[in-house]
Amino acid sequence: MPSAFVTGATGFLGRHLVDVLEEQGWNIHILVRDRAKAEKLFGNRVAYIEGRLSQPLAYAAHVPEGLDAFFHLAADTSTWHKEAARQHLVNVDGTAALLQLATDKNVGRFVHVSSTSVFGIHEGLVTEETEKLGASSWVSYVHTKTFAERKVKEATWRGMDAVIVNPTHIVGRYDRHNWARLIIRHAQGDLPGTPPGAGNFANARAVAEAIVSAFHKGRTGENYILGGPFATMHEFLALASEKLGLPEPKKPMPAFLLTLAADFMALAALLTGKRPSVTREEAYFACETVDASSDRAVKELDFRMVPLEESVAECVDYLKSENLV
Repeated sequence: MPSAFVTGATGFLGRHLVDVLEEQGWNIHILVRDRAKAEKLFGNRVAYIEGRLSQPLAYAAHVPEGLDAFFHLAADTSTWHKEAARQHLVNVDGTAALLQLATDKNVGRFVHVSSTSVFGIHEGLVTEETEKLGASSWVSYVHTKTFAERKVKEATWRGMDAVIVNPTHIVGRYDRHNWARLIIRHAQGDLPGTPPGAGNFANARAVAEAIVSAFHKGRTGENYILGGPFATMHEFLALASEKLGLPEPKKPMPAFLLTLAADFMALAALLTGKRPSVTREEAYFACETVDASSDRAVKELDFRMVPLEESVAECVDYLKSENLV
C-alpha cells in the first residue's frame, strides 16, 4: 500500500485529492491546523498530524519515515497586500521547510502544486516553456507562488525527486470560496458586474487525478499545466445561470472601471484600515486573460480535459446541497 503526506487536504482541491488517494488504496497522512474541523470532513479515512506548514519542527516527529510521496497543496491565497508577509511565510518559507522535511524523512517523491499564475500575463498561448514573469509581479500571491516553485526546482538540482503541476482556474464539487463565490453572489443578485477576464477552467476531480498521476508518471523537475476549456468569465457565469434557472449575467465590466474602483477602495482602506470589498489584487485576477495549453499533461499524465458545462454543473449541485444557492 503506497503512503502519502498531504498538505492542504481540507481545501477545495485537497478534498478531491484525498478522495482519489483513498480510492486508489493509499495510506494517507494529512497536516491540519484544526483537527476537529478536519475530522468532520474525513472521519477515520486519514491519519491526522497537527501543525502549521511553516513550523515543521513542531510536527516532524509525527511524520513517518520513508513515505512514498509528499503532496504539497497548501498555500496562502490571500489577495490583499497587507497580508503579504504572512503569505510569504506560508508559501515560500513553508515550502522550503517542507522540502527539507521530505529530505530528512527520505520521501520517495515530492509533488508540488503550483499555479499558472507564475507565468504572468502573455498574449500568446502559455506552455511549460513560456517565460515565467511572476518573480517581478506586484501581486503577492503570484510573487510568492513563483518563489515557492523555485525552491522546488532548486531542490531537484540537489537531487530531490520532485514534480510540479500548474493548475489554471479550478471548478467543481467542494468549492465554496474559489470561483464558486462568483456563482453565489450572482445567485444572490449582489454581483455589481461580471469580471472582464478569461482563462482556462479545469475540473477539480481531473486535477486531483493528474496530481496522483504526476507521482507515477511525471518527469523529475518538470512542470505540467493542468487546464481545461478556455472561456470568459461571462461564459462561465452564463452556464451557472442556466443550471440555476437564473437570467443571464450582467455584461462584463470594462477592465479600466474595475481597476479604477479597486484603486479608490484601496485609498479608502488606508484611512479605515479595513480590507476593501474589492482589492487591487482581486481586480488584477478578474481582468487577466490567459490561455494555457495542457498538451503535455494530456500526453504524459493522461490528464482529462472536462467540458466546462460538466464542471460548472458539479459546482452548482454541490452549492445546492450545501444550501449556498
